[in-house]
Amino acid sequence: MLKLKSFAAAAFAVAAFTAVAHAGNAKPVKAVQQQELAQKNKALVLKAYQALFGDHDLTALDRYWAEAYIQHNPTMTDGRDSVKKLLESMGVANWPKQRVDFKRVIAEGDLVMTEVVQPKMGDMPETVIVDIFRVEGGKIAEHWDVMQPVPANPANKRPMY
Repeated sequence: MLKLKSFAAAAFAVAAFTAVAHAGNAKPVKAVQQQELAQKNKALVLKAYQALFGDHDLTALDRYWAEAYIQHNPTMTDGRDSVKKLLESMGVANWPKQRVDFKRVIAEGDLVMTEVVQPKMGDMPETVIVDIFRVEGGKIAEHWDVMQPVPANPANKRPMY
């Protein structure tokens, strides 16, 4: 009986040691899926942003933005058609193509945040823009942003980006 108890204890110890040794190497399935989703959403947003704001391709709205797109910028209304009308009125299709200067990109779950620098254009100063996008069903479904012009004479010499 003593040998059986010792054998059972030893078997349990080996199983426990094996489980602990492998636990550090395995990520929970849900965490891996969230990370994969975040990376997929990040790739979608970067592609969409470059297509619309770098290549000035207005058809990107139909490919990457949800029809019922929710806009939190107080100067715009909801819907991808609202974005299209605004960009058309600004003449964006005639602007020269440019590579979007992504300074930071952070993705977590269905949210993707970008920080970009819009170069000086005409009378418009260089501007730092932070956008937050929510992705749903493979499309950009919601958007928040903050825009700040880069001052000509800042109080400190550190860049804003």
